[in-house]
Amino acid sequence: MSSAFWKSVFIGPIALGIAMSLSARTMATPQSNRLDTAPTNAANSLILNKVSSTKPVSIAAGEVNPASKPATDPDGVANEVVKPGDWQYTALQNFAAKYACNPNLNNQPISQIEFARGLNACLTKVEPMIAQQPGSVTQADLEVLKRLTQEYRAQLTEVDSRLTGVDKKVAQLQANQFSTTTKLKGEAVFNVTGVLSGASNSNIVLGDRVRLLFQSSFTGKDILWTRLATGNQPSLGTNFKSQSTVGGQVVETGGSNSVGLDWLAYQFPVANTNVYVAAFNGLQADYAPTYGSNFEDFTGASGALSAFAESSPIYKIGGGSGVGTNIPIADTGLTSVSLGYFAFNANSPTNTPPVNGGLFGTDNSLFGQLNFKLSPQLEGGLTYINSSHNSTIFNGTGVLVGTPLANNPALGRTTADSFGLAFAYKASEKVAFNGFAMTTNARRGGVTDNIWSYGGGISFPDVDGKGSLAGLFVGAEPYVGGVGSTPFHFEGFYKYKFSDNISITPGLIYLTSPDQVTNNGALIGVVRTTFLF
Repeated sequence: MSSAFWKSVFIGPIALGIAMSLSARTMATPQSNRLDTAPTNAANSLILNKVSSTKPVSIAAGEVNPASKPATDPDGVANEVVKPGDWQYTALQNFAAKYACNPNLNNQPISQIEFARGLNACLTKVEPMIAQQPGSVTQADLEVLKRLTQEYRAQLTEVDSRLTGVDKKVAQLQANQFSTTTKLKGEAVFNVTGVLSGASNSNIVLGDRVRLLFQSSFTGKDILWTRLATGNQPSLGTNFKSQSTVGGQVVETGGSNSVGLDWLAYQFPVANTNVYVAAFNGLQADYAPTYGSNFEDFTGASGALSAFAESSPIYKIGGGSGVGTNIPIADTGLTSVSLGYFAFNANSPTNTPPVNGGLFGTDNSLFGQLNFKLSPQLEGGLTYINSSHNSTIFNGTGVLVGTPLANNPALGRTTADSFGLAFAYKASEKVAFNGFAMTTNARRGGVTDNIWSYGGGISFPDVDGKGSLAGLFVGAEPYVGGVGSTPFHFEGFYKYKFSDNISITPGLIYLTSPDQVTNNGALIGVVRTTFLF
């Protein structure tokens, strides 16, 4: 790089003389130099050259006499601004035109450090010419370069140190980069939780969930999602006085911290939309808007505490392997249409009636949604899903939502039609509302159950001006209508954001009738700590 050239000017005058092949003509140089450093706390501090004497020289490359436009003050200190017309400025302009280098002068006054950057650019250009083609740069022009590098050596030193620092950083990034095509993102959760009341036998537990997401792109417009996950957070519903599947938290995984593939999908553009293909564990929410507002973190641990509060249960119907897309239509009104087909056990090559595996087996879902934007603040969607289930209905995210009667796998294979409405309203930068209502007609065991669910929330994003989030949610998890009591769900949380990477979320979940048959309420306490990296 250019630093090798101009450093030789300062450090080795004899070597420079040989490199430049200086013969008959000699150049007057300062007899002594002293470097004075400006105060380091000044934002635009420059190291100024002070010389005891100067002597005009022939400038070549345009032959402008330096005496006509002096660039030093009466004390011999170089001016802090180099202006068009100064001999240095004109000399570098002429040199740039002659040797096709670009110092970025733009015919405007510039600081010494900016001038040094331009000079450095020209030195970078002529250095290989001097080394490879002796005589390609005239001796007169070499004298000009020597004079300029002598006069701006402090600024060139500063530029070189910055370039060296950049080179080191680039080298470090290249040595430590994970991949040229893949970004690594992660989430680790420590979850302290327990049933505070309404439990037959319950402990306060410390559970965890860890995810590593590899986000790869091969064209710049596509994304390959590969996620590894582990965890041990159990469901607390088995400890209620009346056991249930309501109140499930987003971080529930069960298990014993065994690492495995948690999600594999590929997204790529086709015409004016993106096509989403899930090989494993795809969700309806991966390609369709859910209007969960600030409660929704797409099964992550930075939004609502429970899987129910993050979005409508209709988005928990179906999933697995399949394809989906969101087709844009307009900016307002009907903005897009979401379509998808997914199946569980899509990799099964065998059939065991009445359960059939494979991509078009008996555990599948056909999804359609109309998405609307009625104003800059109000958005919503109308959803329909035709689905078939070998076991539970509302388990598409891996966390079961709804009462045991609503899911009821004991009745065998279920076919269902589900209809839903969801909306999100942003009242201001500090207040947002969201809500949903849905119904499912489930046909199983020779009967048809009408399953209902609804809810609404208010959230306060950036409540403290530092990115924290407060939320209150009230609703009823999926339940069979006309049977027992409505299983109301009350949830409140406050996510305190310590930094962009760490947050802690204390909160409470109260369930009035978890099994919708008895009225044994349950209160769950949660303190969730989320690390993002």
